[in-house]
Formats: sequence, structure tokens, C-alpha cells
Amino acid sequence: MTTGSPQSITLDYLRSLLNQGVDQIPVTDEARVILRKWFLEARQKKSPAPATATSTEASELESNLRTLKELRHIKTEVEQTPPLVPSNVSFTLDGQTRSEKLRSLRDLVKNWPPIRELNSLRDKLVFAGGGLRSGIVFITEAPGIYEEKQEKPLVGPAGEKLDAMLKAMGLSRNDVYITNLIKYRPALPNQLSNNRPPTPQEVSVFLPILREELQIIQPKIIVALGANVARHLLQSGDTPLSALRGQFHTVFNTPVRVTYHPSYLLRTDDVREKRKIWEDMLAVMEKVGLPISSKQRSYFIPKQ
Repeated sequence: MTTGSPQSITLDYLRSLLNQGVDQIPVTDEARVILRKWFLEARQKKSPAPATATSTEASELESNLRTLKELRHIKTEVEQTPPLVPSNVSFTLDGQTRSEKLRSLRDLVKNWPPIRELNSLRDKLVFAGGGLRSGIVFITEAPGIYEEKQEKPLVGPAGEKLDAMLKAMGLSRNDVYITNLIKYRPALPNQLSNNRPPTPQEVSVFLPILREELQIIQPKIIVALGANVARHLLQSGDTPLSALRGQFHTVFNTPVRVTYHPSYLLRTDDVREKRKIWEDMLAVMEKVGLPISSKQRSYFIPKQ
């Protein structure tokens, strides 16, 4: 395995995660196929070792095989971890109005024992933001450094992309409700700007909170931003995002549209990829009865 190869870069990344204390990672179906292929290749190279192989090469193969075995163990641990909170748990909230109940739920999250017992999250709550006029709820994965600093969901560079998307829809943040799958930033040792995705255990604790939140709001439609949100919200396993978007699903008796996270727009200038996201937003607008002009329908169409 040569330095700079996809295998060596992946292994270096995995070792860095382990060094940071991250021992649980989600593995997509595509990644599982690739990793299994690498694992089998490494095992085949190990025995018998070529007569011309140097001791350095043999040592590297042994190390790579050991790390791939560690990865397989991590994957199994993630898939077999049981939920910490029953999915049908119920809450007793104060208040009569929607805003009063949301405030009560927010207060509950601050001190709810199952969240405290995780001992894997940071302390600053990032609950939700925006308004409810349009009936559209955007769900993102978890707070990062920008969200934690401002105590608002989906801000920073990715938030700016969302703002631009909303403007193109004729909306603003005050018109839509934005919330997190996880209400606290997942922690890492010696954490500064680095973030990590939430673990399945962390998500299992927060899903009943999200369900209660959505029952209070009664949205017309939910927009799931990114593969991890879609996977947990739809319980779709390792189905890739590309197979989930382009259609409506139903969660908590509410239509759900899956699309790419706004941060994806920070990594691509391809107008065809932007058009995919915009087509999802057009579908959302149609679903809630927002007016759509011919100009809006023509956004991000690739030039012939």
C-alpha cells in the first residue's frame, strides 16, 4: 500500500479519529463494499508474503490489516448498539400554546437525564431557530463550532448557503423553522474547531425529543438536510442519499423531502448539482402552496 493511496489516506484518517477518542462511525453501504475489498486484498497479500517483499512492506501490510480489523469491529459496534431511550417515551410539558410548549421542551432538554448520562456532548444548548409562517421545517444534523458560538442552528458558511437558498424561494429564516437532530455539539478530546457526527447512541436519545418537537409544531413539510439526517429520520439504513431524494417520504404523518446539506454547495460549483437541490426546493414550495415564478423554475438549469 503506497503512501498517498486512498487506502493509506483512509487509514491515517481512521487512526486520527481513534486518537481523538472517536470509536464509533457510521458506514455507508458503498463504503462497506470498498472497505471489505481492501480488507480482503490486505489479507491475501499477508499470506503467503512474496519472497521479494521487504521487512518494511511486510510490517506495513500487518499494520494495515490490523487497522482494517479494528474498523470492522467499530462498524459492528455501531450497528449493534441498542437505543438508550425507548422510541415511544412520552413527555409532560407545561403551557397551552405552541410557543409555551416549545419553551417547556427546551427547558426539559437542558436537564433530561438520558442526555446528561451520555457524557459525550458539550454543554451549550442549540435548540432551534426561525419561525413557522411557511409550515416548512428544516432538520440538520448537529451543532458545530459556529452554531455553538451563536447558539443558533445552521449558521456560518453553510448557513449562508441556506440563507441564499431561502432568498431564492422568496423566504427568510423568520419564515421557516430550523432545528437539529442533536441539540448539543458532539464532543471530542481537546476540541477546538473540529467537529464530529453524532453516534447512533446519541441520535437514539434525541429522536423522541425531535418527535415531540414536530408534534408541537405540526409542520406542513419536513426537509431533511444531508444523508445522516435522512438515514436516522427515515430509518433507511445505508440507503444512499441519491436514492432517497427526488421523492416524498412520510415521517410522523408529515411529508419529508430529502436533499443535500447546504455545506455540499461549499464543495461544488457544478450547476447540475445545484439544480438537484433547487428541484427539491421547488417540490417543497409546490407542496406547501408557495407561488413559483417562471424565473424561479429556471434557476440553475445547465446551459446547453
